[in-house]
This record gives sequence, C-alpha cells and structure tokens, in this order.
Amino acid sequence: MIYLVSKRIDTTNLDGVEPLSVDESIEMIESWPVVQFDTETTGFDPRICKLTSIQFGYKDFSTNTCNQIVVDTLSIDPTLYKNAIEKSELIGQNLKFDLKYLYNYGITPLKVYDTMICEQVLYLGYKPGMVSYNLHDILLRHTGIELDKSYQKQIATKGLTPEGIKYAANDVVYLQDIRKSQILTATEKKCLGAFIVENNFVPAIAYLEWCGVKLDENKWKAKMVKDQKNCDTAKELLDDYVRSNEKLRAFVSDCKELELFASEEDIKPKVFVDWNSPAQVVKVMQALGFNTRTKDKHTQKERDSVLEKVVSTQKGIDDYFLDIYFKYKGYAKCVDAYGQGHLNQINPLTGRIHTVFKQLGTVTGRMSSGSGSERNTDLARLKKIRPSDVAYCNMQNLPHDAETRGCFVAEEGNVFVSCDYSAEESRVQADVWNEKSLLDSFAQGIDTHNLYAKLCFPEELKDIDVKDVKKKRPDLRQAAKSAEFALGYGSDGTAIASSIGMSVEKAREMVQGILKGMPGMANFKKKAGKFLKENGYIIINKATGHRITWPEWGAWKAEEDRYTTDFWNDYKLYHKGTDDDVARRVKKHLRDGKDWFDKNVLNYPIQGGSAIVMKKAAADLFRWVIKNKLFNKVLFCVFVHDELDCECPEELKDTFPKILSSIMEKAAATYYKRLPIPAEATVEKYWVH
Repeated sequence: MIYLVSKRIDTTNLDGVEPLSVDESIEMIESWPVVQFDTETTGFDPRICKLTSIQFGYKDFSTNTCNQIVVDTLSIDPTLYKNAIEKSELIGQNLKFDLKYLYNYGITPLKVYDTMICEQVLYLGYKPGMVSYNLHDILLRHTGIELDKSYQKQIATKGLTPEGIKYAANDVVYLQDIRKSQILTATEKKCLGAFIVENNFVPAIAYLEWCGVKLDENKWKAKMVKDQKNCDTAKELLDDYVRSNEKLRAFVSDCKELELFASEEDIKPKVFVDWNSPAQVVKVMQALGFNTRTKDKHTQKERDSVLEKVVSTQKGIDDYFLDIYFKYKGYAKCVDAYGQGHLNQINPLTGRIHTVFKQLGTVTGRMSSGSGSERNTDLARLKKIRPSDVAYCNMQNLPHDAETRGCFVAEEGNVFVSCDYSAEESRVQADVWNEKSLLDSFAQGIDTHNLYAKLCFPEELKDIDVKDVKKKRPDLRQAAKSAEFALGYGSDGTAIASSIGMSVEKAREMVQGILKGMPGMANFKKKAGKFLKENGYIIINKATGHRITWPEWGAWKAEEDRYTTDFWNDYKLYHKGTDDDVARRVKKHLRDGKDWFDKNVLNYPIQGGSAIVMKKAAADLFRWVIKNKLFNKVLFCVFVHDELDCECPEELKDTFPKILSSIMEKAAATYYKRLPIPAEATVEKYWVH
C-alpha cells in the first residue's frame, strides 16, 4: 500500500494511494524494525537544490506485503521526522546522496545500510565498468526482478505527479530483498565485518562532502599568477634552447627581416613546438638523441613516450633540456589542474568547495576524489558558467607545497586541524607481514629506510651503525628507498637500475637482499600467493573480511591447469622464443600472474588495510561529533588516505586535536596490534600538511 503525507496533493483520484497524517506516518515508521529509505530532489547538489520528497518503506516477508510512505517535503516540514529517522536503521541505495539532503535539516542518522556500497564490497577488485552498481542492476542480479526506472529523469522537474508518487514509492519496495541476498553472500564470503566498516563510514563521507573546504580566493589567485609566470618563463627557456641548438634547426623558422621599431621578441625566430603535445616533444627528444621507445603496460606493444620515467634515466644525453622541460611540465600542470577550476567549484551560497569523494574509489578499497567527466551542472547554472568549467576537483592529489595547501583555510573563528598517521603504510607492513626486523626497528625508533639500506648494501654499510646510515651515507639510503618501492610493486629491480645509477645485476641484488633480510615479508608473499592461486582473491584484513577478487582468475586458472609437464616439454622444443601464438599466449599468462603474485599480494593488503583504518577513524569521529552536539561546528574538510583534515571552533583548539589523535590511534589499534600507529595533529589557520 502507498501512503501520501501532503498538505497540497489531493489523493481522492489517485488510484492505489491513501492519505496519511504526519503523526500516523511517524507511528507507522517507528513500528518497523528496519526502514527502506529514499529521497527525491530537484537536482544533485544538496547545497543548491531542494528536497521534494522522502520515502519510507517496510516489507513484511511473512506476508510478502510492503507499505510505502511518500512525504511531500514541499508542504511537510522534514524535521518532523528527525527522531523517527535517527532512531531507525535505514536501508538505502547510495545513501550518501540522501544523507546530505537530510543534513540540511540537522537530521543525522547513524544506523545505515547502503546496498550500493555493500555491492561494491562484494565486487572489490573489479575495475570500473566491469560491474554496474545502479539499483536496477543490483536488484536484477540478486532477485531477478526488473525495476522500471523510466520515470527517473522526469521526477526532478515534474515532481509528485501521480506517476511521480508511484515511482518514488517503488524505490522503497525491494531494498530489503537486496540486503537479505547481500548478507547471505557476505556470510558465505566471510566479509560481514567489511559491511559494518563501510556502512558505518557512509554518514562520515556524506558529512565530508556536505561540509566542503574553504579556499582563500585571493591567495589562490596570487598563486595562479605566479604559476603562469613560472610556466611562461620555463616555456621561453625551452624555446630559446631550441633556437640555440643546431640539432633542433628543423623546429625553428627562418629569421624575420628587421623592421623599423620591431622589438627583440618580434625578431626572434619562431619555435614550432607545442610543449604540451607529447607527439611533438617526442620528435624534439629524438633529435637530441633520446630513446623514447617504451613498452605499453597494457598492450605490451612498443610506443613512443616522453614520460619522465622513460627519459630521465638517460643521463648525459642532454640533462639541461630534461631539467627545463620537466620544470615546464610541472608549472603547466599547476596552471591547468590547480587554477581557475578550483575557483569555479566554490559554492557562492556556502563559500566553500564541495567536491565528491568515492568511498571505494580504487580496487584496494581506498577512497578517491574528483569525478572524471562528471560536472556540477547545478552549480554551473547558479553561477551562470558553462557546465564543462565546473568539474569536481580532486582534493587528494594537491601538491604538498605550503603555497598550494596553505590556500585552504579555516572559517573566521575556526582553526584548521590536520592529523595524519606516522609511517602508516610501513607500520601496517610490519604488522601484516609479521616482519621482526621492521617491528624491532619501530620499537627502537630506528628509521626503517636505514634498515632497508643495510639490507641492500651489506658490504658498503657493514661498519656503519643502522642509526647512522642517513647521516653518513644518504646516497645509499636513497637508492635503497627505490629498491624498497620496487619490491612493493613486484619488480625484481630491473626497472629501477638506471634511475638509481646501478647495474641491473646490482639492483637485483638489492631487492634480493631485502627479501633475504626480511623473512616475514618473503613468507607472507609466498603464502598469500599460494592462497591467491588456489582461491582467486586476496584477503585484506582477516578481522573485517575485506577481500580483493582477481576478476580474471577463473580464466587464468583454467589456462594454468592446461600447462602440464608435457605441455612445457613441447613448448621448449617448438615454441619458446618464436613469438608464435602459443609463445605469446604463454607470455601473457605469465605476465598476468606476475602482476598478481609479485605485486598485488604484497601491495593490496597494505593499501586496503590502511583504508580500513582511516574509514573506522572517520566513522568514529563523526559519531563523536554527533554525540557532543558539534554538528556543523566541527567540520570535515579533506580526507587524504592517512590524513583527516577538519575545522573546529577556536575554543576547542586545545582539546579537539587530542581527541582526534586519540580516535585515530584507537581505530588503528583495532586492526593492527603488533605495534602502535601514532597520529599527530597540527593546528593552524590553514592546511599545513
């Protein structure tokens, strides 16, 4: 049965819709053990658009009947439902969206179950586009029921027409069915704990987007002017270098004839190179003698590239050119990525940037920020600018320099509190791998990079105490950091050899030295690889059950099973080294396996585990905010992997940072108990990290 609560819509002629009073509807909602929940709005931006209706539903599985309540919020005050909503366990699809609209009314539910987020947990590891997470497809996948969403695009503009009422009510009919099926699947996969972590985080990430972050426009504009000047200067250095280098004459026009009153700029030969075009820069680099050929990571085909990792290792060919070119690229990126786009994102109604954060934005479960091709059309309409100029900015990839981050500030009367974990990934590594050498280093206060250096260069550093490596041999410590990173990403050292000025043999020795000196890591890698080969997934955290699936594992395993002893004997005789179809197939099979067994089994549990810690910390912090009646006073500004950035009133500047640090440290200790993971807070008027 569909019930409508409204002061302006007459239900007399609405077939299948009955009127209900506010009190009657609240009494019904509070009697339900769980509440299916949804909203309809006039647009996507909760700081600009209106809430047009709230929908509640409950399905009684014993009778297979469902009651739905549609509340017309254009005539009924949503705050009347505050207690009912906050006391209920809400089941919704993409609840982050709905919660932001509730926050406009000070309604802050904490008990939520998000069907979209739980579905993403079940398919963690699948790349974007491999699985659809809209309500229609989730419902179809779990129940075989096909939901009619044809009216979806019309309800925002047409509102609660007879069709709109039924459409709105229909979205709170099947959410319990989805949850029931998801919980059964999660029970089989032993990942119900992951559901708890992710659902608890939903209100916090909604609050993060709702609060936004304040950008000092004057400081940002001054930075933009400086960035443009640096970019122009770097471009002129490049152009002048082309003019002066005989190898590059093909890229320069003939000199103009001198004209009366012509400036020095006017008579300079023109340089025909667009420094933002990789295809054109390839030709310049090839003319200078650089080898721009590289193998595409995905297709494994040869192609040209001017990426720094490809050409910067070619020392001695033209170091000056590389220096000014990559400086130009850095300045150009600042102009393009950290300029007017951020100013366009400022909402004039709040004075803050409200970008988007994706809760499960990567295959490891880490958050991501920004939206790719998505644009804030509501904000564009409000500011009367083109939608293409209002992209949701990525707040997690900002440069770490003080000039850029210092532009993000606290409101008047507030302070900016940044708190991040100290060496979180290294500490998680030590715990997950149960690596004694790392655990001992942290316990004794030893720089772990010094430890890696001792393992990579045992002869060179044999007479230097591990605590003194940074002071006496910083060069070897820096080289060891490259080997440490390479090992974490599955390399045997070959790829980093030239970049650290070592032979391939020496680079490989460094990586092997780490593996030999860290038996805990080597043992973990061996066991995790064997488990992955047999089961097709990597366990991120045993306590929560988060797991990352290898989507192609079934096909890979079937192929692996084909490779019997007889096959390999035949392969060595007739196919190895021939580049025929069999050889290429084997090469791809081995390459695919190497990525997972060498890189992912080590890297994914660390990144994914660190994300779990951050989400628990943020969820616990939001609950603290609500409990202490500090909603819309303590603000969430930016979350960057191991860092929570907030604002709080100045009167809390001495107490809140300590509370934030404590909450973060307790969250880490929930999952990683072999050693503490400290969280250090900094208080300023701006973002300092």
